[in-house]
Amino acid sequence: MPRFATILLVAAACGGSAPPPPVPRADGAGPLRVLTWNVHDLFDEVDRLEPPGELDAVPSIAEVEAKLDRVAAVLRRLDADVALLQEVENLPLLRRLAARTGHREAWLIDGNDPRGIDVGILSRLPVLAFRGHASERTPDGRLLWPRDAVEAVIDAPGRPLVLIGTHLSSAISDPTGVRRRLQASRLRELADAAAARAPPSLVVVGGDLNDAADAPSLGPLLGDGAWVDADGGVAPAPYTWSSGSAWRALDHLALPAADAGAVLAAGPTGGADVDAASDHRPVILDLLP
Repeated sequence: MPRFATILLVAAACGGSAPPPPVPRADGAGPLRVLTWNVHDLFDEVDRLEPPGELDAVPSIAEVEAKLDRVAAVLRRLDADVALLQEVENLPLLRRLAARTGHREAWLIDGNDPRGIDVGILSRLPVLAFRGHASERTPDGRLLWPRDAVEAVIDAPGRPLVLIGTHLSSAISDPTGVRRRLQASRLRELADAAAARAPPSLVVVGGDLNDAADAPSLGPLLGDGAWVDADGGVAPAPYTWSSGSAWRALDHLALPAADAGAVLAAGPTGGADVDAASDHRPVILDLLP
């Protein structure tokens, strides 16, 4: 799969320093920073008895506040204009996080996961439109998305940004990758449709895709090279998830190959603060608006 050269943003594992500053634009204006991050079980203190989310964990208020503080500290350090987040329980909780990070907009739609872990977006820029696809089904009638696939149209400088984000089926629920492949195929359809709309937008697609960029399950999305993964162009890709004994690159942001020239820097970033907040690393993408 063709890949473009990028600058990796991997912080030292034992530190919490900010990623290197992006390459400045010729006109002196700053880049647009997008990130994706699975924040790992960001639940509130309410016990829900009905779906979706009836199997949610119920931490104490103190535990919720501490988790919000840890996640917010990372997001403030990374200073993204738009953050695509996975495993957030609900919109009120996402708004509590936004109050700590300074993002003006918080968007989330309840999805299909029985634990209530959803896909949300924080943005400093105005969100012009937001929709989900949780009701879509496979040919056999099953729900396609284990959580949701969301689309946000964001009023970014220069041209609109369309961010399409999701959290695909894991190897636990889908060990063969058959369902991930169906989801990746639909994700590609959504991304292609967004890229074809007029006036032209900058389209970014990704999230926690639960597989390597070159895995067969993600072939429908990335296999033909028309969309390129911002993984730093190295093999193997830097890890974005760790269990303590295993490390894998599961989280990705991709854009059309034709827009690869808009990328200033890309890749996962770590640090002690990241490790304290989640078992995943954020993936950052710095773009020319």
